Amino acid sequence: MDDLVKEVIPLLQYLIPGFLAAWIFYSLTAFKRPDTFGQIVQALIFTFVIQSLVVGLGALMMVTGERFFSVGSWDKTSETLWSAVIAVLLGFVSCHVARSDKLHSLLRQLKITTQTSYPGEWYSAFSSRPRFVVLHLLDDKRLYGWPVEWPSAPTRGQFVIENPSWLDSEGEESQIGAEIIVIDASNVQWVEFTQKE
Repeated sequence: MDDLVKEVIPLLQYLIPGFLAAWIFYSLTAFKRPDTFGQIVQALIFTFVIQSLVVGLGALMMVTGERFFSVGSWDKTSETLWSAVIAVLLGFVSCHVARSDKLHSLLRQLKITTQTSYPGEWYSAFSSRPRFVVLHLLDDKRLYGWPVEWPSAPTRGQFVIENPSWLDSEGEESQIGAEIIVIDASNVQWVEFTQKE
C-alpha cells in the first residue's frame, strides 16, 4: 500500500496543473464540459503544455544562474510552484483566446479554417455583434432592448434585457417601465439583431 501511495503522489503532482488549467477554462467560458474521458484528454493536453513550459523555464533559469546571477536552486519545489503558476496563467490565457476569437480570426484569414473559437453559432452571434436585439416571443409579442446576458444555448437559460420595451406591429416602442427584464429562452422563437449598436 505504501508503495502505491509513493507512486501515485508524484503522478498526481505531475497531472494536477493540467486539471487546474482545464478547470479554469471550463469554469470561465461558455464551453460545455466534455464527458469524463474528454475532460481527462483536455487535462492531459494542458499537462503536456505546462510541463513543456516548466522544462523550458527550468533550462532558462539554469543558464541564467550559471552565466549571470542566481536567485536560488531549481528543485522539485520550484518545479511544482512554477507548474501551478503556469497552469493558472495558461487557464486564463486560453479563456481569453477562446473568448476573443483572435486566433481563429487569424486562421480564417489564412484560409486554414472557417470556424470561430466560440462554443456555437448562437454564442458567436451575440458575442461578435454587440447591438440591440428584438426577441420574437412564442405569443407573437416582440421585446426590444439591450442584451446584457444571454443563454449559452438557444434551448435553455434566460435573456437579461436592459431598457426593455414592447414593439407593436408598426415597430413603435412601448416602454415597460423596468430597468431590466429576464425572459426564459424557451419563450423565444427567434432573435433579430438590429442595426442600432
